[in-house]
Amino acid sequence: MSYRIGSFNLKNLGQTAMGKEHPRDLAKIAEIIRKEDFDVVALQEVLSEGKALSWEQDSLKRSILYELGTSEWDFAWAHAESETDPRSEGYAFLWKKKRFRLPVAKLENGTKRTFYPRICRLRRDLMTRKPYYARFVARGGPYFEIRLLCVHTHFTDKVQRRQELDNLLKEVYPQVEDRVYYKGRPSYTIILGDYNAELRRLFNTSGFYVADIETADRWGGKKIQTVQDEKTTLKRRFDNDDQDADASAYAGEGYANNYDHFSYDFDRFSGVQIDVKRIDAVATYCGGNFENYFKTVSDHVPIVMEMSLK
Repeated sequence: MSYRIGSFNLKNLGQTAMGKEHPRDLAKIAEIIRKEDFDVVALQEVLSEGKALSWEQDSLKRSILYELGTSEWDFAWAHAESETDPRSEGYAFLWKKKRFRLPVAKLENGTKRTFYPRICRLRRDLMTRKPYYARFVARGGPYFEIRLLCVHTHFTDKVQRRQELDNLLKEVYPQVEDRVYYKGRPSYTIILGDYNAELRRLFNTSGFYVADIETADRWGGKKIQTVQDEKTTLKRRFDNDDQDADASAYAGEGYANNYDHFSYDFDRFSGVQIDVKRIDAVATYCGGNFENYFKTVSDHVPIVMEMSLK
């Protein structure tokens, strides 16, 4: 059995972006998610309490979930709970009901409790934006669950970003992976999202990269592997409100940075076949028109990890 797990930064997708002056093509975003056959997708920069996803009647006609099919998909949204981020960024998960369900535990008193996606409760000094944590149990096929940590590190100085990623890989990840909810049910934990850091860049020694972070010498002694080294962010010549980009680095069309990744425990995944790639959404869904994609979809293209289990 194979499962397609996606990650997609949707560039400030809130009520303002859905207005007439800043039209975002929710049908196009839904088309990408549907045609790329994601079973679950983690979303970053989903604002306005997830209204662009919601199935609520007053926003149903302007909803990604409406375009996907409310009977086939489910979603969850959460605020990133950053005390210093004025944009109030949010995360979301979308998943196919026929492929995954949320775990349900039977309590001693006979009642049942569903484990809904939730923000990780962390010390303030670990990460500016707390990760969004979800558990999914496969329907049919192998008996297992996946645990996803959706992240978007804060784009401040390189020192802080490096520290946040260091904390994420060495402290947060082991806590989540080592939890035992049900004995005998294998679990696979994945960090995914916008790291705001390159995996690696050959022949360039400035800055820092995720590959620089050695993970075996901290709590848990885990060997964390980070993958997906294709560029996924668009150059920003079309953005009139770009406050964090080096203008010289963003001139012209095309891709700018390799910021979107997956990370996982190499040993835990030793029996799992992994295939990771960037979705070339600009070419496939916008005819190669970077400006059109930037304005109507996002400044990121999605990435996908396909897991094959026996």
